[in-house]
Amino acid sequence: MQHLQAEIERRFGTVHRFCREHPELNRATVYMLLAGTYGGNTERQAERIRDALGDNRKEKQVFEAIKQAACARCHFGQPCSRCDSLFKTQTDAAMKVFSS
Repeated sequence: MQHLQAEIERRFGTVHRFCREHPELNRATVYMLLAGTYGGNTERQAERIRDALGDNRKEKQVFEAIKQAACARCHFGQPCSRCDSLFKTQTDAAMKVFSS
């Protein structure tokens, strides 16, 4: 997690400023994750921070495009998270094709 903290400090100056500019992230969670004391799913939280930093921008765009197209055809009628693991797998496969 040191690389995340270094990137945050390089781009925002302080972790505090990063958190202020990204209110969608829980400040306490960010600090605990960077300190190595977070007790939850550290990879998921690190991914959220990387998303906020813009490191996964293309991957996120592909994921959202897949989800939007699938949810438009779904019988539940509204977006949810039921199929997100499938969409993530499809996104990973598409990103491999793009990187070739």
